[in-house]
Amino acid sequence: MSNPGFTARMVALSLDRKVGVLVLFMALVVVGVVATIGIPMELFPRGYVAKSLNVSVPWPNAPTQEVLEKITLPLEDELSGVQGLDRLVSFTRVGNGSVNLTFKKDTDMDVAYREVRDRLQRARLSFPDDVDRFFIGKEDPSGIPVAFVGVSIPADIADSYNLIQDRIITPLSRIDGVARVSSDGLQEKEIMIDIDRAKAEGSGVNLYEVSQELRGDNFTLASGFVREGGAKLALRSVAEYQSVSDLEERPLNRRTTVSDIGIVRYDLPEKFFSVRVNSQQAFALGVFKEGEANTVKTCRLVDREVKRLSGDPILKGITMEAFFNQGTVIENSIGNLSQSGLVGGLLAAVVLFFFPETNPDDDHYLIKHPDIVDDCADGHVFLRGDSEHTDHPGAGYQCGTSRG
Repeated sequence: MSNPGFTARMVALSLDRKVGVLVLFMALVVVGVVATIGIPMELFPRGYVAKSLNVSVPWPNAPTQEVLEKITLPLEDELSGVQGLDRLVSFTRVGNGSVNLTFKKDTDMDVAYREVRDRLQRARLSFPDDVDRFFIGKEDPSGIPVAFVGVSIPADIADSYNLIQDRIITPLSRIDGVARVSSDGLQEKEIMIDIDRAKAEGSGVNLYEVSQELRGDNFTLASGFVREGGAKLALRSVAEYQSVSDLEERPLNRRTTVSDIGIVRYDLPEKFFSVRVNSQQAFALGVFKEGEANTVKTCRLVDREVKRLSGDPILKGITMEAFFNQGTVIENSIGNLSQSGLVGGLLAAVVLFFFPETNPDDDHYLIKHPDIVDDCADGHVFLRGDSEHTDHPGAGYQCGTSRG
C-alpha cells in the first residue's frame, strides 16, 4: 500500500522546486536521445522467439488425396497432443504435406521442438516406405528482408536477367550492411531439349544415359599449375558449349546427333505463375542485412541506391519502387513515441508553471507546507465563512476544500 504522506510530500516538493524538476526532466530527455542514437534499432527485438513451428514432409509426385491420407492425417493425429499447443493448421498439396503449429505464450520453444521431433519419429513409422525425410522449421523474425523492391520490366528487353543482375542486384549487394539480395520471379534463360521419344528409341539412344552425359559435358575444372620463366600459371580444363548449334551437333552414337532426336532451344523455363504491374512483367527483390548492421542505416542506403538506379539511362523504361522498408517502420514508431513524450512533457511543464498553488478562499485544494499534509488529512474541521477548514497548531497554516 502506498504512503499518502510520502506522496503528498513529493507533490509539495515538486511544486516548491519547479526549476529542479524541469532540469531533471530535461536530463531524462537528453539521456533518452543519446540512448536512441546509440542503441541498435531493430523491427523485432533480438532474442525474440516466435511461438510457432512448421513441419513439412515431402513425398515426390504423390497425388493430393494420398498425401492427405498417408502423410497429413497421421501428422495431425501425432502432433495434436504436443504440450502447450494452441492451434494446428495443416496443408496438403501434390508431393507435400505440412502442418503449422502455434503454441501458447508461456511455452518453452526448445522443449516444444524436442517433443515435436520425437513425435515425428513415431509418426514416421506409419509413412510410406519411400518417404525418408521430414523438415522442422522455426520462424526467425530477424531473418526476414529489411526491404522489398518491386521492379517492372518492359516486354521489349531481350535479356532482362543479366541486365537486372549486373545493373540492379549487384549494386544493391555492394551496399554497406547488405548481406545478400534475393530475386523472386526473376528467371534465367536455360538450355532445353525437347526429345521425341519415338525417334530416340528408333536410333537406339538411352535417354537416361544421354541426360547423364550432357550434364557432365559442360564444366570448368582446375588442373594444377605450370611454372614458366619463374612465373606460376594456373591451368583450367574448360569444356563448355559456346552456342546452341554446338549442342545440336553433339554426337550421341555413331550416326545420331542431338538434333536428330530433338529440338534444342535457349529460352525461359515454363512459368506456373505471372506477376505484372501496369501491364508489364514484374518481380520482387528482397534485401537481407548483415547480422550486426544497423537496420535503419542500411534501409536508408538502400532507398538512396534505388533512387540513383531509377535515374540510370541504361535502365530506361524499368520502374523500381521500395514497397516495404523496415527502417521506415522503425523511424515512424520512434517518431510517434517521441511526439507522445514531448506532448506529455509540455503538459507537465504547463501544470508546474501555471498552476503551482491556489488561494485558500478559491474552490481548489490547497497545500502550503509539507509538514502539515498528514495533519490536514486527519485534522479537525470547523466552519468559517463559506469554507471548511482544518486548524493546525503550527505557524497558522491552513488547508481546506470548498463546501461547494
